[in-house]
Amino acid sequence: MVLVCRKCSGNKTLDLRGWLKDRLKEDGHKGQIRILRVGCLDICPKKRVMALVQPLPGHAGGGCFAVEPKEEGEDFYRQVLKLLEDTPSPR
Repeated sequence: MVLVCRKCSGNKTLDLRGWLKDRLKEDGHKGQIRILRVGCLDICPKKRVMALVQPLPGHAGGGCFAVEPKEEGEDFYRQVLKLLEDTPSPR
């Protein structure tokens, strides 16, 4: 699960949630990771979006990220994909 700050991503140019969902779907990972908007995470970095990636049990793939979607979106996407490595496909 990826939690994306609603306040940070309210600007269409910073819509990390929408971009990430589209990218996962495009690569055939639809439904394998939930991307949720949550209330303000109270960190508020300028021109970045706060996102929390929930770690899987026994897996060090989680963390808190301040992402600039246009410049760092692909790097963040690769971090999220690491979660799929140990996640069974949905039935």
